[in-house]
Amino acid sequence: MKSIKRIALIVALMIFTLPTYSPGASISSAIYANANDIRIDLGYVFPAYDSYPEAGFGIDYSDDYLITNLNFALKDDILFPGLILGLGLKGFVGEVDVGAKEFDLGAVSFQVLGEYDLRAKSTNLPITISASFSIAPEALCFSDTNRYSEFLAALYFYIVENGAIGIGYRNFEARFDDPSGEVKASDDSLFVGFRLRF
Repeated sequence: MKSIKRIALIVALMIFTLPTYSPGASISSAIYANANDIRIDLGYVFPAYDSYPEAGFGIDYSDDYLITNLNFALKDDILFPGLILGLGLKGFVGEVDVGAKEFDLGAVSFQVLGEYDLRAKSTNLPITISASFSIAPEALCFSDTNRYSEFLAALYFYIVENGAIGIGYRNFEARFDDPSGEVKASDDSLFVGFRLRF
């Protein structure tokens, strides 16, 4: 667990220095929690012609796991105002406890993500809907991991221009190698939190 914490700290420090090299970047930070879990996300959208390259870092923590992620995606406006879709890669490193056993998680996943901002419509509702799905087949997994997938969905209610209260859902499923046979770990959770963009 100590090595995972060191890796997470180093990556977080690297992510925090990105605005130094790209002063035009917009920053998104979010924290979510429920009775058992806490999730922290930090992302940067870099200025680019007609698209939204985004890099981010996240941590998911509970009594049974510590999972860090590093992600990169290219996003763009699609079809009509307010709808943004993107494709990217998302890497996961962490540790997951299944019963009395501890497994090392390592995976690089393909990611599909989207966001629909109702503030861009004529109704001008202060609501944004977002979702993402990541999947890592066996060929892109390492350490004890055979497969990994994650689904996130959230509804944000903006109380100020750059700040929103979020209500969301997260599910992950991981499969690990074990001498007694493949072991499955999964978690479903609802969360509340807030997101700031500046």
